[in-house]
Amino acid sequence: MRINREKIKKQLTPYALLSLSFILIVLFKVYPILYALWGSFFKRVAGGVMQFAGFENFTMLFKDPDFLNSVWMTLKFSIIITPLQVVLAVGLALLLNRNHVLVRATRTIVYIPVAVNMVVASTIWNLMLNPSSGIINSILNVFAIPSQPFLTSPDQAMYVVMVICCWKGVAYWMMFLLAGLQNINERIYEAGRIDGTNAVTELFLLTLPLLKNPLIFVLISDSMINLFMFVPVYLLTSGGPQGSTNVLMYEAYRSAFKFSNYGRSYAIITVLMFITFIIIGIQFWFLRDKDEPRTNKRFRGVS
Repeated sequence: MRINREKIKKQLTPYALLSLSFILIVLFKVYPILYALWGSFFKRVAGGVMQFAGFENFTMLFKDPDFLNSVWMTLKFSIIITPLQVVLAVGLALLLNRNHVLVRATRTIVYIPVAVNMVVASTIWNLMLNPSSGIINSILNVFAIPSQPFLTSPDQAMYVVMVICCWKGVAYWMMFLLAGLQNINERIYEAGRIDGTNAVTELFLLTLPLLKNPLIFVLISDSMINLFMFVPVYLLTSGGPQGSTNVLMYEAYRSAFKFSNYGRSYAIITVLMFITFIIIGIQFWFLRDKDEPRTNKRFRGVS
């Protein structure tokens, strides 16, 4: 039987093109996860030798108040900032979903924070939030508002980090939602208006259901990024003051690079991944398709 080389080449080409991406994912995503999971069962003993410790690292973790505090801070950060970023991103996408030269210019301006490196952004915000010489307090003083401690206050530091992360990330997620909005057929809205929808019902019965897939992607991706947040804490607060911003990623970094306790660090990463899987699983469960959306029932004839 004669071998059809052209047919085989066409069949193998997609796999060849994807192979490099697959290798990179395995090297930089899968391998570190498996290595952290494996390393969490070892501890360093005399002479720097790694010795199998079973579940000892995990047992010690859940007796450690610093670790428990970092779990709470991570959950607090994620629970507050993720819905906030998604709501702001949806609002911005709706506002900027217009084909006008001024709107296009506004999109560019709004997107600028995304283009700024997080290290540079954190440094700039650190200068602006300086309690004694920062421009933010100078502006507040003009309006007779007393100077604020911001990053040096246990009560304010976490919320300031949230503001910085929102400033940096909202426009990024907005672009995905804006792309989703622009893929919605305008005739669906026309049919809705004929059916008597107003702005509110149009938003909740048409726009949001039709935007479900981009919203799910944004929500899950944003949740994962927020759970693994590290750079602003590392550069701005070092987990302080008084542990008020000591999230799990920073606690893992502190264990590994300040105290050389790699087993504890790997155990923290493993717990963080476990928490992430639980949260993502809950989101998938709540967002799963339970029945046919009302939008499809009412406007299925519109294409």
